[in-house]
Amino acid sequence: MHPSFKSSALVLACAVFTCLPALSAQQCDGPPKRNTADFAAIGDGSQVHDKVTNLIWMRCIEDQSWNGSTCIANDPEAVNPGPRLTYQQAKALAAGKSTTDERWRLPTRKELLTLREPHCHNPSHSLTVFPTRPEWSSDGAFWTSTPEAKGVSLVSAIGTSDAWATTDEANTNHVRLVRTPPTASKP
Repeated sequence: MHPSFKSSALVLACAVFTCLPALSAQQCDGPPKRNTADFAAIGDGSQVHDKVTNLIWMRCIEDQSWNGSTCIANDPEAVNPGPRLTYQQAKALAAGKSTTDERWRLPTRKELLTLREPHCHNPSHSLTVFPTRPEWSSDGAFWTSTPEAKGVSLVSAIGTSDAWATTDEANTNHVRLVRTPPTASKP
């Protein structure tokens, strides 16, 4: 290999790896769609009540841990952290976390899109409401409960950077659970 080619390749590689931290940070190109005052933390802060939609969301996606102020990826070095579950596994996870008072489920496509900040990416939701470290670790495709076509085993998955896409139930995606408040009490 020619020595100048080696030097050029080394300079290019250094430039790319130097830019990676900047590329992984959330970027917003416009004002937020949602007001952070629309959301109120519940209990230890691991859940948040959306006062506009009257939904309660887990602040962390599955395989992140709430430390009292931020969702921390359990494997922050992973390229795409978090468990990537099949649709049936995601539904079973929601059922397993449900109690008499908290009936967790997969959100509908419409519900999940209420969290999306269309001017932001990496991730495209509010990091004030859903704080995450590293920021990009909560980006990706998320299961919803919305079927795509009658009689076809396709289920919607929301890519927080791409709006939405369809996928087969056997594929794997991230999970952010939601529930409605109990009718007898308010959060």
